[in-house]
Amino acid sequence: MIALRPRGSPASVIWTGITSIRKWQVWTLRIQSSVYIVSVVIAAAIVAAIAVARANWTAVDVGTYLALLGCGVVAIEATRTVREPTGGVARDLQTVWYLAIAITLPPVYALLAPIPLTAYRLLRVRRVLMHRRVFSNATISLAYGGASAAFHLVPASFAGTMPGSGVHAITWTGLAACCGALAWIINNGLLLGGIVLSDPRARVRDLFGNREAIVSDLIELTLAVSLALVVAINPLLMALALPSIVLYRRHLMQAQLVAQARLDPKTGMLNAETWRREAEVEFVRAVRGRSPLALIVVDIDHFSSVNETAGRLAGDQVLRCIAGILTDNLGGMGLAGRTGGEEFTILLPHTGGAEARRIGERIRDHIAGEPIAIEDGSHAGFVFRLTVSIGIAVLDHSRRALAELIGAADVALSEAKATGRNKVCVGPGAAQPG
Repeated sequence: MIALRPRGSPASVIWTGITSIRKWQVWTLRIQSSVYIVSVVIAAAIVAAIAVARANWTAVDVGTYLALLGCGVVAIEATRTVREPTGGVARDLQTVWYLAIAITLPPVYALLAPIPLTAYRLLRVRRVLMHRRVFSNATISLAYGGASAAFHLVPASFAGTMPGSGVHAITWTGLAACCGALAWIINNGLLLGGIVLSDPRARVRDLFGNREAIVSDLIELTLAVSLALVVAINPLLMALALPSIVLYRRHLMQAQLVAQARLDPKTGMLNAETWRREAEVEFVRAVRGRSPLALIVVDIDHFSSVNETAGRLAGDQVLRCIAGILTDNLGGMGLAGRTGGEEFTILLPHTGGAEARRIGERIRDHIAGEPIAIEDGSHAGFVFRLTVSIGIAVLDHSRRALAELIGAADVALSEAKATGRNKVCVGPGAAQPG
């Protein structure tokens, strides 16, 4: 006789959860990446369990904790209609609540805080890759649990549970800011490890070190310290801080979406529409100023063979690698975007034909000489040696529109592909080989 599990019973829920874990994408990643992610999650769970076992629970602390979590829930609900950015490190201001909990309450509360807030966000906002959310949860738990432990180890004469007045208020606030910075370092350090192990070619500076990210993090730290100070004085005052945090959270998420809308999701370069719009501005500026302008079109040779051999996910990895090579060789100059399936276009202001050709040859040599290995997925270990064909055109008196310049570069690209590929061809007016 076979016993059937009742649908919706606790046993059925547990079994479904176990089955879903086995399907997580984490198991398809590189072995180093999978081990790292699982290790961080297990470490966070062990630390949290130890803290729970040793915790001294009080009604006042639990009440403050629930109130701060409630404010976090309100912030999530108030911005639920704003679509979350994807494909990068999203900043949603949740750490404001985590730092306030870490500073004003014992470490156990900071270790546990990410669990209910993340669960609520998953329930109300959208589904994501579960292993990424669990890993992110673990890094936040360790980061703010560590920051809380550091804050509470400092003698009460310097900081303590209350900010006091005079010099004590200043030292309290300074220590809270330092602990917030410590949490940022731990959290982003753990995330950085996961990103590098998952994708060694990831441009970490674009995620953590760009100006917009640094400014956002500083503002977030300032808001978090201010909220912690308010809660330490009187928890009821957190209601006054909630509206401003919700408004800034909404502004931050929308700003990230606007920035993301400019980019191609597979490569992180400008998408075709944004590139065309910004290139038109540069073209008009060059015409009016009578300054040199060059355009380079890069097309990956036989790219369809990558998709046919290893699948589209491998093809996406190849595109990211090529985009990284282009960005590295440009060194911040020019306007580069992905303008077709396997085609990239680069506009180079104040650049003549000879310099554009040198850049094109450097890009061609770099791509031809560097094998691209597929790092994860079912075809991990595949290595591709690819080449590119490049067409170049320069601005001259006969080209009075960007479309004409693009057309001239396309003609040069067609010549490169028709005469053997893996070469650089230039249109009339550009520097020819000597």
